[in-house]
Amino acid sequence: MKLKDKMVRWLARRLPACKEVTRMASEAMERKLTLRQRIEMRLHLLICTLCMRYVKQLQFMHDAIQQHAAQIETGAAPPSVLSHDARERMKQKLKT
Repeated sequence: MKLKDKMVRWLARRLPACKEVTRMASEAMERKLTLRQRIEMRLHLLICTLCMRYVKQLQFMHDAIQQHAAQIETGAAPPSVLSHDARERMKQKLKT
C-alpha cells in the first residue's frame, strides 16, 4: 500500500463520516460553522470526491434559488408559461 493511501485512510478514520459532512454542508448555507467544523469539512472534501460533488451541487442549487428569488422580487423573472410553439415541439419530440 502506498504512503498516500495510508495517509488518506488514517485521515478518513479521524474525520466525520460522509453523512455528517453533508449535514454540515447544508448547515453552512444557513449559518457560519465553527472553526473545527470548517476544518473537518474541508479536510473531508479533500479526500472524498462524492461529498465534494454533493457540496458543489448544493451550492449550485442555492445560488440558482437565490438568483430566481431576486428575479421574482424585481419583476425580471421569465414567464413560467411555455409558448404554444414550444409546447408543440415538446409534444412532437415526446412522440418520437
